[in-house]
Formats: sequence, structure tokens, C-alpha cells
Amino acid sequence: MKLLILLVFIGLFSSCNNHKVENIDDSGRNIKIITADDMPQTRNIESIEGKRLNENLTLQIIPDIFFETETSIRSGISIDSGRLYFGNEKNEFYAIDINTKQMLWKYSADTAVQTNPVITDSKIIFNAGDSLYILNAVNGEELFKITYPSNNSFRASFNSYVFNDSYTAVKDGIAYFAAPDGSIIAVDINSGDILWTLPSGIKSRGEVASGINFYNNKLYYIDYFGFLCSIDIETKQFLFKTEIRDRFSSIHIDNDKIYAAGRNKKIFCIDANTGDVIWSSFSYDPTTWFSGGSVIIGNVIYSGTSDERSIVAFNKDTGDFLRFYPAEFNVFTPPVLNGENIVLAAVNVYSKRQSSIMEFDTKNHIKLWQVDLEDGVFSAPIIYQDVLYFGSDSGRIYSIKLN
Repeated sequence: MKLLILLVFIGLFSSCNNHKVENIDDSGRNIKIITADDMPQTRNIESIEGKRLNENLTLQIIPDIFFETETSIRSGISIDSGRLYFGNEKNEFYAIDINTKQMLWKYSADTAVQTNPVITDSKIIFNAGDSLYILNAVNGEELFKITYPSNNSFRASFNSYVFNDSYTAVKDGIAYFAAPDGSIIAVDINSGDILWTLPSGIKSRGEVASGINFYNNKLYYIDYFGFLCSIDIETKQFLFKTEIRDRFSSIHIDNDKIYAAGRNKKIFCIDANTGDVIWSSFSYDPTTWFSGGSVIIGNVIYSGTSDERSIVAFNKDTGDFLRFYPAEFNVFTPPVLNGENIVLAAVNVYSKRQSSIMEFDTKNHIKLWQVDLEDGVFSAPIIYQDVLYFGSDSGRIYSIKLN
């Protein structure tokens, strides 16, 4: 009898874990949950029928050293009008001529620059520490430096585990950025005036690690408490706050849907107008960190994971798991699109001296090439005129000709 009861219990448990289930959250909304069997762990990928990467001989490429500085580069790279812009851990911000590889100018900030610079109207705009910097993009002249009084100058980025600094959104001559305490500030980029603020009310740490995103006259970001927040820029009022329980999530917005993926083992698909959860993925593996950002090709969303060391592909409309693309190391930076191919950087966060750069053909599920470096890469790659650029912890900007 005891054996019979045990077998029935095992059968019920197995049944519950082999099917998608509909889960009702506190608001009464149906949320589609993708079980661990639908999204297996990378280490079991050999047993996934039809989901395994086609193993072809890949090219081994040696990248060029495009430019060198004296310290780590962990900011994003922006490129405009033949000029490449980036910051480093020595509080320096550079503009480099792409054709000559010569420095055009260098600016000294107050703290390390780890954010993604924005270029608009011949201005380069970035935030670092508790300040927003607006520079002349041609000569590096400081136009405005806006410092918002905050009790804390700490950012989410730090040296042991890297989370790139919150980034600024710029639209119609207004820059929106988050102070270190989580307050939202709107700045006129032509006058340097603070137009309005939305105080967070947090007296200590309240950093916005996700960055500020602008879409359809609304701001979207994830606050310190793990809520996806939406603000109407006309009324300066919150439209919704949807709990995702992860303040380190990255945000990708596409066709009125927000895809938020982070260290909570989930990717959320959220209605950008209502805040309703359309679907969310789930993994029983506690090390599933969607820490690398996402890109979309057709009806597929590709998201980078850290400890699972892969790019995971989901149907962006249904949340169905499609396949893994093994990356060998931890994916901490967003992948970049090269047509319908995906280029990504993966880094060994335990040594910080090993990285691999690679490109996947998403149609044929083939790795086209791979670059192995004895260097840490925490700077998101960017493609400009068929050349891939990325920064490294050795202080170098590398380049790879993709064609």
C-alpha cells in the first residue's frame, strides 16, 4: 500500500512538471508559466531533441586593437559621423576618429563612466555618478553638467559583479535620467535647465539599474524595489507599477510590449499600455540570470543568460521556449544584430580575464565564428559599417571586420 501511494504521488508530481500551466496572480490575471521542462538547463542541452546547436567548424579570428587607454572600459560605445565615443574607469570620456584611429578629444568626468552615451543634435549625453553630462560632440566642450542633490552617489555598477550604469533616454530635446536615489529628472539639453523631477522618496540607495527607456511619450524603468514603472511625461504621473521582483532587469520594448529579463529567473512580457503581464518564462534552476539584455528577430526574442552561459530563444508572442545557443561563458552585455545573425560577448566572471566573441546564424542555428581573448569584456559590442567594436578590461577597444 505504501509503495502504491508513493507511485501515485510521483506520477502526480511528474505530470505537474511536464505541462504548461495557467497561473492566477493576485490581480486575477492569467499568466502563462513556462515550466523547467519547457526551458531545460543548458547542461542538459545534448538531450534536447531538435534544440541543439548544429556543430560546424567555425572560423578563428584575431581582432585588431583599434585604440588603447590606461584602464578598463565598461561603458557602452556610441558611434556617429565617423566618431566613436566611450568612457572608462579612470573617469575619462573619449572621442576617436574611426578612419585615423586618433583621439579627437578627451573629457574628465567626476566618476567612472559605465553608461551608454546618447548622441543627438551634435551633443553627446551621458550620466555618471550623480551627474548628467552634456558635451559638444565635435570638440568635447562641456555645455552643461547637471548634478541632482542626492544622499547617495552609489551606482549599481561595482567591480566584483558588473551591472552597467543606468542609461539616459533623450527625446525632443529633453534628457531623462535617474539620480542615484532613484529620482527621475528631466533636463532641457539646450539650456541645461531641470524641467521637472519625480522624487523617489528614498533616503539612501534607490538606484535604477535598468536605465530609462522612452516609448510613446512614456518613460519605463525598473525601480529599486523590483517594480516596472511607467510615467506619463505630460502629466508626470505614474501610469502603472508592475512587480517583477528584480531591480537588475534589462528592458526591451517592441510593438507595445515590454520584455523585462533579469536575475529573477524569468523573462516577462508586459503590455506597455496597461502593465498587464502577458506571459512569463520560468526556470527551476536558481542560477538562471537573464542578465545580458535581449534582441528580437521576427517573432523570436533572444535573451542572454549569465550562469546558464547561453542565448535563450523564446517565441515573443507566446513565451514558448525554442532553443539554446551556448555561449561558453557568462553573457552580461546585450547581443547585437548583424542582419538576422546575433553577435555577442561572453565573459568568465570568475577570472575576468577570459572572454569569447561570437556570431550565430539564427536561421541555420550555426555558430559562424568565435574569437577567444585573454581579456575581460563587459562593454556591449556595437556594429558600424560592417565592423564590430567592443571595449575590454585591459583598456582596449577591439575591432573585427564582419565581412
